[in-house]
Amino acid sequence: MKKILLKTLAICTFAILFIGCTPERVYNVPKHSFDKKKTNQTLYDAIISSGKFLGWSMKKIDENTILGILIIRDHSAKIKISYDDNSYSINLLEAENLNYDKEKDTIHKNYNGWIMNLKNQIEAKVTPLVMNDYLKSEQLKASKYMKDEASSTNSKYKKIYDVKNKKFTKAHSDINVVTKKILAVGDKVNWVMSKQNDGFILAKIVRRVHSAVVRIDYNLNSYSITYITSKKLAADEHYNIHNNYNIWVKELEEEINFAL
Repeated sequence: MKKILLKTLAICTFAILFIGCTPERVYNVPKHSFDKKKTNQTLYDAIISSGKFLGWSMKKIDENTILGILIIRDHSAKIKISYDDNSYSINLLEAENLNYDKEKDTIHKNYNGWIMNLKNQIEAKVTPLVMNDYLKSEQLKASKYMKDEASSTNSKYKKIYDVKNKKFTKAHSDINVVTKKILAVGDKVNWVMSKQNDGFILAKIVRRVHSAVVRIDYNLNSYSITYITSKKLAADEHYNIHNNYNIWVKELEEEINFAL
């Protein structure tokens, strides 16, 4: 019953937002290039997997074109994604019940949010995830903040949730098997992951304009997930963060526990 009420509330809220909303300029993604020698995965795979995660139906038309369709209740949009080995662009083709005005090139702001979200997902999957000097610096700051913990006065913000030396359900004999299973979990729950060395994986989550990076340290018997940095999640100097982050990490923890 609770889920039904929440779903009904979400639908009503969505409908209300469409009433009286000022249209915005259509957001298209101009051609954006990557260094194909450094990407985590092929651009085609990144586009398809990002679209699938966000509810887009993706269809490859030819070697350089994908059509994407998103339908949310009676609202829909069709886009064209042009790509090659190391660049892509996104352009709107059609829209229904989104206040789309082709002549004025305006549309309901929710559409622009969907495209921004798709763009962020694609670029997170393609951009290399490496423990560089910036992340090392952020990790050092986070470790200092951890020592100065204090509860937030805002109920939306909680102490950052870390997983510490969580035991696997069974011991393993091959570290490569453990690595592959953790990476597979990342694919399942849409965390971008990159093995740095045996026993250390960097992981990044992107949800709309919000993102976070964690480190996963593991051996044959246990693993840990430790916060490094985030954007637009209101992390503070007392090791607090928006509770959505903790929800995402707990989901990741649950899936790793199930896999290992």
